Amino acid sequence: MSPSNASFDQRAVSVQGTGYPAEPDAGARTAAVRAAVARLGAGDFHDRWEQLRQVADLGEAALADLLAMLKDDDQDWEARWFAARLLGELNDAQVIPALIDTFAATTDEELRQAVATALTQIGPPAIAALGQQLADPRLRPMAVQALARIHHPDTVPLLLEALEDGRSPVRATALSALSAFAHPSIWPAVQRSLEDVAAPVRLAAIRGLLGLRSQLSAAALIQALTPRLWDQDLGVAQQAAYALGRLAIAAAAAPLIQRLQAPSLPEAVQICAAQALAWQQTPAALAGLTQTWDSLGEQARAAAVQGLAAVAPALKLQTALALSTWLEALPATPAHAPLRCHLVLALGQMGDLAQEPALRSLLNDAEPSVRLHAEAALRQLRADACRAL
Repeated sequence: MSPSNASFDQRAVSVQGTGYPAEPDAGARTAAVRAAVARLGAGDFHDRWEQLRQVADLGEAALADLLAMLKDDDQDWEARWFAARLLGELNDAQVIPALIDTFAATTDEELRQAVATALTQIGPPAIAALGQQLADPRLRPMAVQALARIHHPDTVPLLLEALEDGRSPVRATALSALSAFAHPSIWPAVQRSLEDVAAPVRLAAIRGLLGLRSQLSAAALIQALTPRLWDQDLGVAQQAAYALGRLAIAAAAAPLIQRLQAPSLPEAVQICAAQALAWQQTPAALAGLTQTWDSLGEQARAAAVQGLAAVAPALKLQTALALSTWLEALPATPAHAPLRCHLVLALGQMGDLAQEPALRSLLNDAEPSVRLHAEAALRQLRADACRAL
């Protein structure tokens, strides 16, 4: 006897309250299953939750009773919610029609969400049925959410269809799901969505654009991202800066430098643009940071320095020169102590022994934090020098 059958027999005994033989007849087994499922319809939420796992252990044996509970409009919504959850765990394609019927008919949003989750658990076999629900504007938002969670190429045409919805959350959900598929067919949709009136959709479009990096030229990516650096929504502008920061080519530095030089630049965007230049780790990006350094705020400078601390070996000497120049020009005042500490630590990570005298001189700095960071930087510099021998 399998473990599942053994546990079933034990439940059958407990349900009936008197002993059953080791192999109960079909009627007894059916009664035991029905009793177990019926308990999902009684008691408080905690009782039902405890019963959930017991019914789940019954597997296919509970299928018919769970379907009956789900379809019963007279049953309370909570019991139907548990039934939907369990049907999804069964991962059986034959339950899809009942789930879809409930999805379309119920007016309870929590029950509909449970059904959508169940269909998501079933996965690809449920895609076509969910796609049919897109025709109903009332059902489309939740159907799109369910399709987005399935992560299967067959959802792509349906998600592209959902991008025509007039509600921005639906468009954003569909586009976010599409960004997981690096397929040329989504490029026109991403391109259009970069100009969407809703900021969440534009954000999703930027993520989709990054997903297409292997399909598009660097020039196309830069051309698409650059206008978004001037986006009225700060979150979109920040995301565009970060996206450009992931393109380690000289041409991707130009729009970031141009944005840093523009008047009335919001601080949040300035910080992201400076950080993105540091991430690029190219001579053009470092030159851009040097060029715009005097106009950067304290936080933007700190973000850039922290990014440069992990610069590629080929650029370390050039970066060390820039860092030492910035450090020397910075007034030794308490207000500038945090930035000076960042500069000192970054210098220690450059592996340039020519910076040792400057760092050693900071061991007598008036600011205790600068002295501590200088000591740490010197230890790092010496350790790197020993490893290089």
